[in-house]
Amino acid sequence: MPSRLPEEAELIPYTSGFLPGRRWLVLAPHPDDETLGLGGTLALATGRGVEVTMVCVTSGGAQGSSAEREAEACRAAAELGIAPPQFWRLPDRGVLSMQGELCARLGRQLDKSAAETIVTPSPVELHPDHRAVALAVHATLRRRLAWGARSRPPAWVVAYEVGAAMLPNLLVGVDSTWERKRRALACYSSQLAVRPYAAVMEAFGTLRSLTLLNTERAEGFFLLPARQVARIGRRRWAGLMGAARGL
Repeated sequence: MPSRLPEEAELIPYTSGFLPGRRWLVLAPHPDDETLGLGGTLALATGRGVEVTMVCVTSGGAQGSSAEREAEACRAAAELGIAPPQFWRLPDRGVLSMQGELCARLGRQLDKSAAETIVTPSPVELHPDHRAVALAVHATLRRRLAWGARSRPPAWVVAYEVGAAMLPNLLVGVDSTWERKRRALACYSSQLAVRPYAAVMEAFGTLRSLTLLNTERAEGFFLLPARQVARIGRRRWAGLMGAARGL
């Protein structure tokens, strides 16, 4: 038996922080993931001078019209105050089969944007496309940073949660931008008609505020230096965030 168990503050933050870097590359496997996972933080970023490049890896054609979902994503981005996303149009529910192309595109985009921070769904997400994007980020960084031996952008990797809770090491209080996040999600009417995404988003926001004083809504992230992510295996990276059964 262990002599002691970690205290709460050793497992989860008790103060609000913010993502590092002035240039972010944000990856959304489907239009709406960016809003559900970090819409409040994206809205905060625009007021802090952060340059956000957002990429929708697929257009979400497996759950609605691709054209409609892309239009919704553009309206949501406007609500959050960020530029319209790029659409890479990889097959919805088929991202894993396109890992080579996705890694190549990620490398080119990192070269073009010189992003200091890459933001990806966590590898412990439920949807296979979410996990596939996270694995592509890991594979790209391993090659790009030579298993952690080379120093070049990005400096940071940030994982976010959409449909599965992870063990976050960074919490961002988003009370001031939560209404903007709600308006952005309302742009995705095609998706809100399918599943109770709004209720899930509210639940996550409340859950992540639990350890933050005077905060009603927060978003959870897992932050590591990119070179550390490149050094460790993908299972170890996922294990730091919780169970990796699906990986």
